[in-house]
Amino acid sequence: MGIQIILAETNSKEINAFEKREWQIADLEHYGKQNVDFAKKIYKLVAKNSDDKIVGILKLVIEVNLALIETLIVSSAHRKMGIGKKLLTQAENLAKKSKCTKVYLETNEEWDAVNFYKKNGYKITGIHEKHILNQNTLILTKFLYGIDSV
Repeated sequence: MGIQIILAETNSKEINAFEKREWQIADLEHYGKQNVDFAKKIYKLVAKNSDDKIVGILKLVIEVNLALIETLIVSSAHRKMGIGKKLLTQAENLAKKSKCTKVYLETNEEWDAVNFYKKNGYKITGIHEKHILNQNTLILTKFLYGIDSV
């Protein structure tokens, strides 16, 4: 059959045309409709103190109807002050406005973050065993709407 695999350095018109054509077919096969917008929208929410210094950041990635919290970090000097919760609430509101049905994230199972997310309504929905640096990573999810209302 003579198939050759090459590493493409850039997106060519040929590659873009192939992807557009074949993803439309796949979307129809899998979702029952074509032209699903899979464009990722990336948002950074930034918390600043009264001195205009950054004390926390949350990076949210929205794709179709899903919101992924890719990063949530609060300055070590400003933890336990509600900053993470404020960032999380803003992210969830943004996800709702974008018609997302759920927000999900990954975090190390040994970190304090697990309890933080559980307190804010997230549930463990999966695990990546021996993941980053051979440690277990949990997948936590919060549904924004009832499963039946989707």
